[in-house]
Amino acid sequence: MDLLPRPDVLRCTFDKTAQPNLPVMELQWDPDAPGVMDRNWYLPENVVLKGPAPTRFGVTIHRQSTNSFRVRVLWNQLQLAWENLTRTQILCSALASLLQSLGTDLWYLLEQPVSGEEITLAAA
Repeated sequence: MDLLPRPDVLRCTFDKTAQPNLPVMELQWDPDAPGVMDRNWYLPENVVLKGPAPTRFGVTIHRQSTNSFRVRVLWNQLQLAWENLTRTQILCSALASLLQSLGTDLWYLLEQPVSGEEITLAAA
């Protein structure tokens, strides 16, 4: 996984063109940082984007079963969706380094309860 510098988050909003609405961050990257301005971004299922890091980025990850995830991504104006990704596909993609640069714990997202599964908290 390539290490990316932490971008400045200029604003957080929702992309209302995606349904359901997708949380989005407007990002500003240091143009002199290595790996930010021009590179190949390898996403799941052989999707490759060439160019700079996204200035508008949003992602949702919903666990459907033990190793199946529904993932939606907004990359600038491009909307991508995958209905059945594995943990490995997500971890081996550019999403992992982007989320790490934003301070997001990807393992936490991947260990969320399965959608529809009830969480039972033990009473103290």
